[in-house]
Amino acid sequence: MTSWRLLLRIVGVLNLALAQFGCYAEAIPTLSMLRNPPLFNPREPFFPAAFWTMAAIDVALLAAFIVVGIMLLRLRRGAAIAQTCLAVVASVYAILPGSLWLLPNGVGASIAGASGVADLGLGLLVIYPIPFLYPLVSIACVNIARYQLKKAGSEATQVARYV
Repeated sequence: MTSWRLLLRIVGVLNLALAQFGCYAEAIPTLSMLRNPPLFNPREPFFPAAFWTMAAIDVALLAAFIVVGIMLLRLRRGAAIAQTCLAVVASVYAILPGSLWLLPNGVGASIAGASGVADLGLGLLVIYPIPFLYPLVSIACVNIARYQLKKAGSEATQVARYV
């Protein structure tokens, strides 16, 4: 039973470590954008708006990974479900901007240009080193551990009723 709790805590530590490194990776292009705003490019007229929107979504998802990591470390109820939902949302968000690259009037080109720099932080959690490996493995680990802990808890409750 303690091994399943340890598994949840390991996923929590990985969430915290990868999200912390992701925050660092996100800070570099953000500070660069603040210090040296890009010149207007007629092929990418909405680049600043796309960059700041994607950076804000990235920071929100990184903050959510930190919160869920703490929930997993504390073995909070609902942490496994939160990790599952967050990993799915992050994976969908990793794919979504690429589907918008074909939009007309410079919108798609602006999103494509911003995708390379605005999503560095979340890329560590979703794409690196093998695309979608960490989300899939973390979902499997937390849900198996949740199931095993729930099963062990119900067996302990049934034994306690008869003793």
